[in-house]
Amino acid sequence: MTTGTPTTASAGPGPVVAASIASTCAVTVLGALVAWPSPELTGSGWQVADVPPSTACLVAGAAVLCVVVAATLVRPGSLPGRAAAVTWWVLALASAFALTWNALYSAALSAVAFGAVIPVLHWLFTFVPALVVGLATRGAGPRAQLRATLGTAVVTLPLLALGWALLLSSDVLGAVLGTLWSTAVLGVVPLVVAVAATRLR
Repeated sequence: MTTGTPTTASAGPGPVVAASIASTCAVTVLGALVAWPSPELTGSGWQVADVPPSTACLVAGAAVLCVVVAATLVRPGSLPGRAAAVTWWVLALASAFALTWNALYSAALSAVAFGAVIPVLHWLFTFVPALVVGLATRGAGPRAQLRATLGTAVVTLPLLALGWALLLSSDVLGAVLGTLWSTAVLGVVPLVVAVAATRLR
């Protein structure tokens, strides 16, 4: 019988959870602390135009970093079956793309008078990737499945928080607190529901 430190393939979700929390807090502070220039809000197409290079680099850089960190921690290639790995990559990349657009749209919206924000569908950003990945990795075993499912949060939670931080960035303290609250309610809660719904016992 072999004993010793668990391999990455069988490691628990602790590092993934820690990375999600740390990156979410980091982008929240960064997005709220700096006065990032806003893109132009348009009424057609992608609804965003003339994205300032600094804001584009912030959002794109955060998206790339989140995907790289998530993939490093989850190691999708170690999941049994090609379908599980492909599903994880598709959901991670699709989430990064959708939340990159959401962050840029939020940054553009921050420069106009928009009244109260009604986040009708924001909860889907964390719920759908976690749910789909959780279902697709049920054959991987409880620990690997949980790590893969929570791995989506390394992508979705920080980028969701970045969108809120850019939207609320006029007041630093208010932006940080508002971002963390919105991310907890609209990001963490749906994520937990998806994990619980697909969790192997």
